[in-house]
Amino acid sequence: MNKIDSIKAIVLDLDGTLLTPDLKILENTKNILLKAKNNGVKIIIASGRTPQTAVKMTKILEINSPMVLANGALIYNPIDKSIISSNPISRDTINYLLNLSAEIKISLNIYTPHCIYMEEEKIDDYIKDSGDARENLIDQKLYNFNDDIALKCEFFGKDQGYNESLRKLVIDHSKNISEDLYITSAHPNYLEILNKKSNKYFGIKKVLKLESIDEEQALIFGDNHNDIEMLSNFTNTVAMGNAKNNIEEVAKYTTKSNFQDGIFYFIKDMTTILD
Repeated sequence: MNKIDSIKAIVLDLDGTLLTPDLKILENTKNILLKAKNNGVKIIIASGRTPQTAVKMTKILEINSPMVLANGALIYNPIDKSIISSNPISRDTINYLLNLSAEIKISLNIYTPHCIYMEEEKIDDYIKDSGDARENLIDQKLYNFNDDIALKCEFFGKDQGYNESLRKLVIDHSKNISEDLYITSAHPNYLEILNKKSNKYFGIKKVLKLESIDEEQALIFGDNHNDIEMLSNFTNTVAMGNAKNNIEEVAKYTTKSNFQDGIFYFIKDMTTILD
């Protein structure tokens, strides 16, 4: 098989892709990404996470390109910590989802560019699942619509999980919301609701344009449901060996898992980035 050439950007999901299950970046993967960066290749993060954890978890890579965060709802500059663009969800949608959360008795987290609001008693469980820092998590009762935009809402049920019955319930109730919504998941315990204009594909297109890079010059890595749009719409896409069901079907290539240096081996064996 011919190697992929002319790559000018490597786009990386975090959880399940760049990060191992214990939220680390493997040494071989780190080193090859730094070498690619030194060769002029842009490293772009595309994650469901918020700026605080995304920047912290990738600090070792010294990333200076805009980040696609909150599953595309936020384009963030990690250098000056500014918001380049955002697609928040409306106040009416948040209120409706909060009422639905109380009705079905499943917690709702509200993501903003600065923190995550959630029920106080759910914070410890969330930290165990996400590796997020305690200072980024604030009691939902303190959320003020006038102080901060909401990038996405997320149903968080430790025992409920991401399942079709919950998804269908949210879709059914969303008919009562005037705003068009995008519903996805990157974790078995979460179901995420965003503005319809928000997904990683749209976000990456914006960043590539900012960096003056053609879509065909981007190499995209992902593993989960919230990666489907970017893996199915770009030219050079790679599903990790640990990818969820049906993710490999939408990507052009596959590689080893996130805990087997899948990113390292694909870049080394399948591209001319280091040639």
